[in-house]
Amino acid sequence: MRLDYGDRPALNRAMEGCEAVVHVAAHLKMWGPWQAFEASNVTLTDQVLQSAKEGGAKRFVHISAASVIMKDPVPIIGADESWPLTSHRQLPYSATKAIAEQRVLAAHGEHFKTIALRPPFIWGPGDAVDADLGAQVRKGQFAWINQGQYRYATCQVQNLCHAIALALPSEATGAFFITDGPEITLREFLTQRLQASGLSSPRLSVPATVAWASGRAMEAMWATGWLAGDPPLTRETVRLIGYPFSLNTRQARALLGYTPSIDLSEGLRQCSRS
Repeated sequence: MRLDYGDRPALNRAMEGCEAVVHVAAHLKMWGPWQAFEASNVTLTDQVLQSAKEGGAKRFVHISAASVIMKDPVPIIGADESWPLTSHRQLPYSATKAIAEQRVLAAHGEHFKTIALRPPFIWGPGDAVDADLGAQVRKGQFAWINQGQYRYATCQVQNLCHAIALALPSEATGAFFITDGPEITLREFLTQRLQASGLSSPRLSVPATVAWASGRAMEAMWATGWLAGDPPLTRETVRLIGYPFSLNTRQARALLGYTPSIDLSEGLRQCSRS
């Protein structure tokens, strides 16, 4: 069923009789007015939450984002769910996802149980490499940051689906990081993922400090309204992929029984066949 999430009566009808709701929709962009992110990531989540409760759902699984803990441009190593959430408005996607997650967990109650799953970079057939990122690589517009030689967490889409299947019948609440498990560098991962789609790994690299400053400058230039489209680099992009980012999934393993259902090699084979 396709519907306009802004149509509350239609949303309410769609929720009638549902025992559980999985909320995946989000405004995943690296640039734009705060109001657009707030409307799609916060207000929409509020609407879906309310309709789910009014429709009698007992379980609400929210797909949050691992980036909700990203703040200043510094490495994040072995982070767990105790890390504080971001409120940095220069990271509009991550900050509004953090607000939405808080709304979801605050709605938890005796008869309406909520949970938030936090995947990092989600990949698989039809992912960012097959869309915007791959297009940038083909045009020679993608460069590594600090050579990409740092640990980086990923989440293959089947592993996320596996986590959702575990969360639906679970009594657990709270937020849970979900990853592919074994640590890998961003460069190692993206090189293999690009090759699976027939693309060569870029050679150009820039220092992280330069990338951050460039993202800030480009945002200021595009904010004038004189330039069309989105800036080619933003601070959100640099923060997301430009620094070490590894996560501790002990909580998901202990409370959800989560272990990855698919490994890197099988995930890459799926991408090469798509």
